[in-house]
Amino acid sequence: MSRSHVLESNLSTISYPSHIITIKMIKNIVFDFGGVLVQHDFIAYFSDYFHSEEKARQFFAQALPHSFSDEVDRALHPFHYYIERQQRQWPEYADAIDRFDKHFADMFTGETEGMYEWMCQLKAEGYRLLGLSNWSAKVHEVIDRFPRVFSPLEDSLISYTCHYLKPEREIYELFLSKFGVRPEECVFIDDRPDNIEGARKVGMHGVVFHDMDQLKLAIQQLIAEQGGRLYKSK
Repeated sequence: MSRSHVLESNLSTISYPSHIITIKMIKNIVFDFGGVLVQHDFIAYFSDYFHSEEKARQFFAQALPHSFSDEVDRALHPFHYYIERQQRQWPEYADAIDRFDKHFADMFTGETEGMYEWMCQLKAEGYRLLGLSNWSAKVHEVIDRFPRVFSPLEDSLISYTCHYLKPEREIYELFLSKFGVRPEECVFIDDRPDNIEGARKVGMHGVVFHDMDQLKLAIQQLIAEQGGRLYKSK
C-alpha cells in the first residue's frame, strides 16, 4: 500500500489542534423556512384586522384551519382554487380570506435575527446549505420580501412542487435524491418536532429550532459528535 493510501485511511483517526484542517462528516445543513429563516404572526395581523384576537383565532379555526394549510402546501390544485372554495364555504369571512391571499407576505414579521450571518459563516466554512419546506407557491412572495436570508441557500425542495408534505417519508427521500446527498451527512433544522422525527426516520440528523443560541449550540454539539466537512477551523 502506498504512503498516500495509508495516510488517507488513517486521517479520520488522527486528532488535530483546532486551528488545523479537520475531517468531518456533516456536509449539508438543511433549513425549513417559516419559523426558522423567517418569522410570522398570523394571529397578530388578523387581530388588528378584526380588532379582536378572539375573532382572529376563530377565523383561522373555522375558515383557514390546519387542514387548509396542508392542502395549499400540497398544491394538488392552484392556490386560488382553495381560496375561492373557502370563500364559498365561509361567505361571512370572504373579505378576510381575500386579505389573507392578497397580503400574505405582510403577515411575516422579518428574518430570524442572526440567522443570515450564521448561514454565511457556515457557507464560508464549506457547508452546503439547502432548503426543505412545506409551503404553497406563496413562498415566492415571502422570498421576495426577505431575499437576504434566503440568498445563502444553494437550492430548495418546496412541497408545492412535489405534492408531498413533511413529515411524509417521500419528501425526504425525494430531497436526498434531488440533491444527491447522503442522509447521514445532512442535519435538518425545523421548528416542528414531527418534521424532525420524519427526517430522522430516513437517516438524517435533526435539530428542533427554538432560538439562535440554542440552534448554534445544538449544531456545534452535533458536529463535534458526528463531524462535518473538510474546512479550516477558526
